[in-house]
Amino acid sequence: MKQSLIVLLVVFLTSCSSSKIIELGSATATKGMDVSQKAQGIYATLSEQSAIDKSQQDKVKVLTHPSPSTMALPDTKAPDFSKQLQPRIQAYQNLFEVYKAFSLLADPKYSDKTKDAMKALQDSYDAIEKMPDLPADVKTKLPNVLKMVGEAVQAKEVKKNNEILYVLSEVYLELWNADKQTWNEYVDLIYNSYAEGLNTVDSKRYDVNKISQSNSEPYSDSATIILMYRLRNRDDILMQKNDLKKQLVTFGQALEELNKAHAEIAKQSTDISTVISSLNKIEELLKDK
Repeated sequence: MKQSLIVLLVVFLTSCSSSKIIELGSATATKGMDVSQKAQGIYATLSEQSAIDKSQQDKVKVLTHPSPSTMALPDTKAPDFSKQLQPRIQAYQNLFEVYKAFSLLADPKYSDKTKDAMKALQDSYDAIEKMPDLPADVKTKLPNVLKMVGEAVQAKEVKKNNEILYVLSEVYLELWNADKQTWNEYVDLIYNSYAEGLNTVDSKRYDVNKISQSNSEPYSDSATIILMYRLRNRDDILMQKNDLKKQLVTFGQALEELNKAHAEIAKQSTDISTVISSLNKIEELLKDK
């Protein structure tokens, strides 16, 4: 009798554990969709920087020209990363579709959607494999993804499916880590050069009366008023830069936590608290602040 109770208890606990794993698998796929959407927003913002850079540099050229009335309309050729950014946006659109498909597979009534998941996996692999100037570290991981793409995807096989998603998300994480120095340096270049350029504008160009009208600080001499105005401009520009760079950092952290969650679920013995912790961190990291 006692042995039967032990067996029943083990079966009950196993069933509860399996249900929780299925629940976490679905929740992790949903978070994967959120991370994929965030990535598209990040890359879209980076895509906008070229036009912002051009506008800012054109402005500096006008303001620092000794004779604006005689100068031609400036037309700065700003660095353009669209060749790199657009394929990455497409890759994360495909990754979103992967997570969308896998989120359904946690429910047995969607067992007929396995082909959709396999197609989404193939599309996601193709999107990365075809990227121009793909970093070497990413290339070395692609065979692992290709191997997983060739394996059958099954509904309710949460651990196996998360093993696939772990390998795939690891490639995306590797790509992000390989790129992030470039994006940080790009953002630094745009905003630092603008702040430095504005600081070279001749003081004679400023209308002290207009500055005073829009500012309540208790200064009366022109030199101080202009310097304080320069400081405010510089601080505003650096705030924009730092806000964007913070978004890059938090996205990278969210992607890393997603990868960790997949790795933990795929283990034979999953630490449920570790997965929940990663999912909570992702939610916090993706919040607009």
